[in-house]
Amino acid sequence: MMQRCYILKKKTKVKEAILTKQSKIILINKNNNSLLSMNKNLNKIQYLQRQIRKYLSSKNNQNKLFNRPPQTKSKNNYLYLNSNTDNINELEKNIQNNNINTNEIIIQEKITSQNDKDIETQDDIDKMKLNQEDDSLLNSEIKYVENLRVNNAVYTGEILNGKKHGKGVQIWDDGAKYEGYWENDKSNGYGTFYHTDGDVYQGYWKNNRANGKGVYISSDGGRYEGYWIDDVQNGFGTEKWNDGSSYVGNYNMGKKEGYGEYEWSNKNKYRGYWKDNKLCGKGVYDYIDGKKYIGEYNNNMKEGKGKYFWADGKIYFGEFHNDKKEGIGKYIWNDGRVYLGFWKLNKQNGLGRYTNENENKDKFGIWVEGKRTQWIEEEILNDENNEFYNEYQQILNFDNNFDADDLEEEKIVQDLSN
Repeated sequence: MMQRCYILKKKTKVKEAILTKQSKIILINKNNNSLLSMNKNLNKIQYLQRQIRKYLSSKNNQNKLFNRPPQTKSKNNYLYLNSNTDNINELEKNIQNNNINTNEIIIQEKITSQNDKDIETQDDIDKMKLNQEDDSLLNSEIKYVENLRVNNAVYTGEILNGKKHGKGVQIWDDGAKYEGYWENDKSNGYGTFYHTDGDVYQGYWKNNRANGKGVYISSDGGRYEGYWIDDVQNGFGTEKWNDGSSYVGNYNMGKKEGYGEYEWSNKNKYRGYWKDNKLCGKGVYDYIDGKKYIGEYNNNMKEGKGKYFWADGKIYFGEFHNDKKEGIGKYIWNDGRVYLGFWKLNKQNGLGRYTNENENKDKFGIWVEGKRTQWIEEEILNDENNEFYNEYQQILNFDNNFDADDLEEEKIVQDLSN
């Protein structure tokens, strides 16, 4: 049984398509009589089928489609496909002998041209756009124009109903250039924009703005590759700067937010959480000289609980404020000595307990700006009326109350390889 034949025109080339009940597209290359089958199930094709059915239902006779019988037109202007053969010549013989199935309907005349060398690539077909909201699609034609003046720019490419639609290039008077796909007079689909300062964006667009996946290359050597929404980075992306620093992670409306990993030009590296382009939340910071911090951040500074490791083996774990050790914390020297007590501005300050493994005895004392000023007997500190009683209790309970289980590196760092 003969299938209905539809011919879609694009630019000066002609696309011939057979729409089967399974909504497949079968492309016909008339030059070598071969059939190119595409098993791509497209909503746009289903839409075209609906429009055709609507169009045909309004006609009493299929011969009135062009107000004259189809056979009055040259048979060479049409391309037919029979389900039982892939030989174009044989089909045209059937046409010449008036052996045409009455179920066949010719929707649009094929326009022959010297430029109609072959059918465009699969990629070109995928990027062909059918306006699903325009009921006049079947009666419209995509045209090709050159050097069309549009306000302060010149456009060369495809238009539909007087608007840029399809593939085209627009060059502005200031030298900016867009080359890619358009819909309804706006850049939509895949395209490349060349800025006047040398920056280039290559990727997907929606209504004149970068939307979807794209690559932005700065003239100074910077590069971002990832997702966009309305011209700003949004979603997962990778960014590199000309000084060698780089970031891999999540963005929210143009700013680093959520989990991400940043490496500075000096090779220091942070792996953790961000908010508003700043370190915020739990993270792991590796220093090039061997130091490491695992803990909480706020506004780019250590804030809250954390653990700090030195390359020579010293360790501090405790509280931080404004990027400095402040509050209660434990400091362990690499020779085994331990200070557990209160800190301010990175220095021991207040009540503290000092332990020396060689003496096998704990001592309590008062420190001011990193220097011990006196020793205090523990019996005195155990008196509820003593001014240091509360601090003494906090020191005794530190190991039980300081929960650092959620500050393990493997619980913070994520695998971004996928």
